[in-house]
Amino acid sequence: LLKALKGSLAPTDPPTDTHLAHSRTLRARSLCRGLVFTSLDGRRMLLSGQAVARNGSKVVARVGSAAAKSSRPSSHLRIRTKAAASKDLFCVGQESLGDGSTLFRFSEEKPPEPVAAVEEPAPAAVEETPPAPAPAAVKEAPPAPKKEEEKPAPKKMAPPPAKGFGSKTPEQTAIQPAVIIGAGRVGEALASMGGGKDVVLRRGDPFPADAPAGPIIVCTRNDVLEQVVHGIPPGRWGDLVFLQNGVLQPWLEKKGLQKCTQMLAYFAVAKLGDPVTDGKTELNPEGLTSITGKWGEAVAQRLHAQNLSCHVLSKEDYAVRMFEKLIWICSFMVVGASHGGCTVGEVCQEHRSQLSEVISELAGVCSATQGVTFGPHLTERLCSYGMSVAHFPTAVKEFEWRNGFFYNISENAIASGKDDPAPLHSELLKAMNVLA
Repeated sequence: LLKALKGSLAPTDPPTDTHLAHSRTLRARSLCRGLVFTSLDGRRMLLSGQAVARNGSKVVARVGSAAAKSSRPSSHLRIRTKAAASKDLFCVGQESLGDGSTLFRFSEEKPPEPVAAVEEPAPAAVEETPPAPAPAAVKEAPPAPKKEEEKPAPKKMAPPPAKGFGSKTPEQTAIQPAVIIGAGRVGEALASMGGGKDVVLRRGDPFPADAPAGPIIVCTRNDVLEQVVHGIPPGRWGDLVFLQNGVLQPWLEKKGLQKCTQMLAYFAVAKLGDPVTDGKTELNPEGLTSITGKWGEAVAQRLHAQNLSCHVLSKEDYAVRMFEKLIWICSFMVVGASHGGCTVGEVCQEHRSQLSEVISELAGVCSATQGVTFGPHLTERLCSYGMSVAHFPTAVKEFEWRNGFFYNISENAIASGKDDPAPLHSELLKAMNVLA
């Protein structure tokens, strides 16, 4: 059905175009030839042509003044046209208006393509030509996974050391010049680390007035310490660094030197001019050499520059390390010497039971008299260090500073009516005639 829609044409429309507007519903099943409509000026107009078909065929309208009576006068179209003669007009489109009516557009020129006609009663909007389909997207092959750029292998670097421990090269660290007293194995080794800026003195050499203002490292035996100290201007005593083994604290306090720098040298030099062997073990791979005091950092840097370990410790932590080394040297030397001066390695391997008993005695003395608490596995750790210097011979030396410290405590305990806190240690010393 054709649905009539309300509307009218403006008088200024082009004369070649004619618009048809339905004023009410046209109930004819088709737009038939010979149907008469009334024009705006009262004339009757004849509309002839094909019916609107589903296949979109054209509607050809002849508009003229020929009068004919409509078979259905109640249904009419009002046509306004300026054409004087009959013409064949072609329906070229339709347009929906804002008021709900539909305008049909006719033209004298035949359109290039047929206009699709609509059979449905509702005013169909002009079928818009669908936009040209976008070209099918070419399915791109998935991009090949990006090959990771080959990065240069990172430079291997040693892990950052703890404070006062690690290794640095001489180019990285400015070594503090020092005065080194003692030209033996240890003194010469330390001087070789200074880059030629150190002053090395033998025992008895006068202290130079132009000595560098840095640490004064004493690498002599304990029994000459008194002579060495009095050969140094008192104003420089605060720069002293003591490397001696044994218990130095009572003597240092007596001389007013208790605040001086002290060092536990766990590195070893087999003979003069040999390279230094660091005191690293399986149980202490970080190394055992330790230092405390004013010049601790400067001396530690000297060792670090040669890839040697050195821990800078507080005075309290240093005391524990000092007593551990005291126990090591006293126990190994007394056991080894009592077996003919065998090597340190032989003490570990052949006399382990006796060695463990002496270590236990001496550790108990330190804990009872000095309030020192040792870490676990003390015997195992001391034996581990012993095997790192397994070729060293054994002998009881510097008795006053080493084994004498423990023997005096035993003697005092016995004198006061108590049991000897280190009976095996005392028995071994007496058997060697080192107490005279």
